[in-house]
Amino acid sequence: MLKLRPSITFVFLNILLPSGLLLSAHGADYQTWSDITTIYGFAKDWRYDGDQGVRWGEQNGNDFTLLYIRPSVRYRAKPWLTVHGGIRFFQTFIDDEEDTFEIGPWQGLRFVWPTIGGYAISHYLRLEQRMIWQTEGEKDSDFTVRSRYQLGFRSPNYKILFKNGIYLTGSIEPFADLERPLFINRIRYDIGLGTGISDAWRVQLRYLLQQGRQSASAAFTADEHILRLRLFYTFKGSR
Repeated sequence: MLKLRPSITFVFLNILLPSGLLLSAHGADYQTWSDITTIYGFAKDWRYDGDQGVRWGEQNGNDFTLLYIRPSVRYRAKPWLTVHGGIRFFQTFIDDEEDTFEIGPWQGLRFVWPTIGGYAISHYLRLEQRMIWQTEGEKDSDFTVRSRYQLGFRSPNYKILFKNGIYLTGSIEPFADLERPLFINRIRYDIGLGTGISDAWRVQLRYLLQQGRQSASAAFTADEHILRLRLFYTFKGSR
């Protein structure tokens, strides 16, 4: 089995990160994301699962800083099926542009299937309602509805490098703006490593590549390269 798992990892990496994606740096923006997810199981099959963090770097050629909080609740209907709902609050400060504030509730459905060689394959469908205001200048506002589908994986835990070992995660996630004629306007590729620090703490280091386009006939040309540090804390006494 140990000989099989590295070969499965190789297959996943070649599916999620096609040749040349990581090096598509022409006209690219570079960003750093850092966040912490807090988890508390407050009833059988129910848990609070919210994250908060900061993002900074370049976007469309402009420097920006984004502060956010996203409280949410999950209900595990089946061992393989989870219903997810929450709301996002994003405050974005943009150099040489109007700052923005966003409120956006969402609804999600996640199921895990199949498991191959210890690798759990997950599917996450999400619908987002986004209300965005400019907080400077003319203070224009906008409302959009966006859908997302994430195909992801998580590896078994490998007892290497750290006391609690490491695991691999990855995903590919297309985004579709439903307010326009339906087309995929963004794709996100994500690959990372994670480890458990203690019973309460986990940490992940991830690389993301985001590509965007303005119309269905256009190519994906807007590249964003992102380094993301994620912390997870599970409160003691969680069910």
